[in-house]
Amino acid sequence: MFPAPFRLFFAAVPLLVAAGALAMAAFPRRMARWNLRSADGSTQTLEPSDTRIILMRVMGVVVAGLALFMLYASFTIFP
Repeated sequence: MFPAPFRLFFAAVPLLVAAGALAMAAFPRRMARWNLRSADGSTQTLEPSDTRIILMRVMGVVVAGLALFMLYASFTIFP
């Protein structure tokens, strides 16, 4: 049996990864938007293509699922 700080680590890390991945899946345009500033002070916004947005959503859900499975497995393996 692991001490409490290790159990907290094995619970907090997958939850943070899952939260970040779900944020990426929910807001892919906001997470991947770039603002470029030129020498004259004007700005230009670069946004990803629609294919990249779809892939970001799918991968966000997959990574969140794996992180939650890791959380479940860590408490099953390390009671």
